[in-house]
Amino acid sequence: MLIPESEIISIRENKATLIKNFISLKLNYDFNLLSQLLEKNDLPIYVKSTIGNMRDVFQIRKVTNLFEEIKPTINFLGDLFCYEKKENDGIDLFFSFVSQAGTPHWDEEDVFILGLQGEVMYKIFGVETKNYIVKKGDMIFIPKGLKHKVIALSPRIVASVGFWGNKKNV
Repeated sequence: MLIPESEIISIRENKATLIKNFISLKLNYDFNLLSQLLEKNDLPIYVKSTIGNMRDVFQIRKVTNLFEEIKPTINFLGDLFCYEKKENDGIDLFFSFVSQAGTPHWDEEDVFILGLQGEVMYKIFGVETKNYIVKKGDMIFIPKGLKHKVIALSPRIVASVGFWGNKKNV
């Protein structure tokens, strides 16, 4: 895991920040892996949109302890940015089977999105609108309260590392 100093500063300043090639992933994060995960762990799937006909966005919550390769990420980011620990902190998976666009929204927590499979564009609405493309191994930081829209450019799987506490001033 590597974050250049300029991106660390950007994240500390609560700016949307893309880090290309943040993590080298050995595991093939595909839909077969998701199926195995669900079979072994009896996890509920949450539907995040209601488009229907398998065009929805799906979420699997609290998978922090299920992926040894990704698990250290939450401690690394939490320590680097000095987050106050909260019970809701953790890693969720989001996936979709087709290209589609979500609705503009903002999150109540700071999120670090890790690309696991496919390509996703994050449209960030701020002083100016910016588009960021996230691929496998890339990471984007989106601070809580920043309006954004997720556009899956292909079938995709992402891990969302969420921090509900505040960052302590360093």
